[in-house]
Amino acid sequence: MQTVPLALEHIRRGGIVLLTDHVGIGHLALAAHRAPTNAVDEMARFGTGVFQLAVTAGDFDQPDGDALIPALPEFQILVASVDGLLHREGLAEAAVDLARLSGLYPQTLLRAVAPQDLKVFAKRHGLPRLTIADLAHHRRRYETVLDFVAVADLPTAYSDHPFRAHSFQSRLDGVEHLALVAPGTAISAPLVRIHSECLTGDAFGSLRCDCGPQLQESLRRLAASPGGILVYMRGHEGRGIGLANKMRAYALQDQGMDTVEANRALGLPDDARDYAQAAQILRILGHDQIRLLSNNPEKAASLKRHGIRVAKV
Repeated sequence: MQTVPLALEHIRRGGIVLLTDHVGIGHLALAAHRAPTNAVDEMARFGTGVFQLAVTAGDFDQPDGDALIPALPEFQILVASVDGLLHREGLAEAAVDLARLSGLYPQTLLRAVAPQDLKVFAKRHGLPRLTIADLAHHRRRYETVLDFVAVADLPTAYSDHPFRAHSFQSRLDGVEHLALVAPGTAISAPLVRIHSECLTGDAFGSLRCDCGPQLQESLRRLAASPGGILVYMRGHEGRGIGLANKMRAYALQDQGMDTVEANRALGLPDDARDYAQAAQILRILGHDQIRLLSNNPEKAASLKRHGIRVAKV
């Protein structure tokens, strides 16, 4: 999809981009640094409400003077996370990332557009249109937030030869992940298991889930497949809600609720796992096409969204 590259080039040339947020509201977005006066005038005519200036947290106290448009009677400041959409999928983060990825100063002028004017304005001016999700997927696919830490041999009971254990650390939250690569070289796409951390099942043999047996069977199958890879995702405990919250959910399950009901009763998501960093690990290891060892369609769909081609085992 060329939506994001087209939008970035348009922003780079001083054009307006139509950015849609997660609830479907359209926003006119323009790089604020030396913004063309005619483009600002167009936003004033077709937009609704006050202008907003999206800046990073580091710029909050001292926005760039050249970025502020003197003709604007008033505007609101939106403060974006320094890590942008890699940290939070918000409007401010998307707006700042638009400018930054275009090679411009990371400050963006925004103005909402009325739904009835949306199609008319976009068609008349030939505006590139994209969503916050489009931009977030672009960043996660083409950028990495992982640092390689070390690689070492890891002898196991599943192979006569050791796995090679590659360790990574996320720059966003400090969580460490591990990739075990079986001896040999895959002839085509390697066999891959993306395994979510489960202390209770993997280490303690809990009978509440089959995570432990799945991990063991995966290691056996991967050891028998040259170049097979186990990506062990930490921070995925309890489908991403954390160990303590998993215990809280277990307590409700003891009272008769199922997993989803318990999570919702606690105000937690059904499944908070994200596989963007798993996709990054696979690319760091040199693979963009795999055979996935999983019966979870969402896992395969997520990897595909992040640029990994997935074949059935």
